[in-house]
Amino acid sequence: MEHSVQLGTQYYHESICRRLRELREHEELPVVFYEHQQGKRWLIDCQFQLPSPEQGEGQDTIKRIHSYYLANALAETILNQWEKDYVHRLLKKKFNFKSEAEQVLGKAMEYLNDTPAERKSYSGNRKTALVNQIVLCLDHQSQFDIEGFLRFRAQDYKEQVQKAVTHVVDEYIIEKEYIEFIQLLKHFVDSQTPRMHTLHVGITSKGKFHLYNEEGKIVTNEYMDDLAFGSPGDEYCYEDMLISALIAVAPRQIVLHIRYEGYKDTLNTILQVFEGRVSYCSDGCFICDKI
Repeated sequence: MEHSVQLGTQYYHESICRRLRELREHEELPVVFYEHQQGKRWLIDCQFQLPSPEQGEGQDTIKRIHSYYLANALAETILNQWEKDYVHRLLKKKFNFKSEAEQVLGKAMEYLNDTPAERKSYSGNRKTALVNQIVLCLDHQSQFDIEGFLRFRAQDYKEQVQKAVTHVVDEYIIEKEYIEFIQLLKHFVDSQTPRMHTLHVGITSKGKFHLYNEEGKIVTNEYMDDLAFGSPGDEYCYEDMLISALIAVAPRQIVLHIRYEGYKDTLNTILQVFEGRVSYCSDGCFICDKI
């Protein structure tokens, strides 16, 4: 006994057939398929062997198992063949990227296909959504058109992809704006006349910072009086105060004396704005003793 499923496709004939051969050879899926070309489209007639009723296995259960194998093959084809083109179209049409589309496309595909633990197997979730939707279709009909499914039925899956692409685009824009901001600050610092050759920055274990000159004299207030900020208890404001003070001094060299685990983003900004001017004191010195 047997049952059959007809797959229709215009663009994914070779990929589907290759995966069906792999399932037949490596997973021993009892399927024979016949390929028929109809103009630009292909019809793949999949005929599955069913056990005889005397073998005691439920035929409905076996059919559903076959459907899951087939749905997995189709889902893998969509993820590996169709998804990249879809993301590219989203970037160009929805987000209006032109020259940057390829660069953002690479970031989007990396985000979609890399699955660190904190994203809870994102690509696995997309595949599961596809498989479940395809099996639901196969439960009600023995014909499945892959392009028609993607156009009209795969809304849950496409919403997941769109959400991921939106996240990547937002991160890309933030990163681009940050780079532009860093370049602006670097240009401003380079155009400033240094008010000191070497400025020492001490950050205490509680996150307070102090500025010292070459002789180790504290000079924080000399460069902070003209800077207007909000509440001094605001941590982010406090970090902004440090960067603003350094820009105001524009020293030729900055030596960091760190006793604090935080401010990593701020320190990274300092390293980028004052590129080539920053060093860390790692051996301890008379300024470290003051912190």
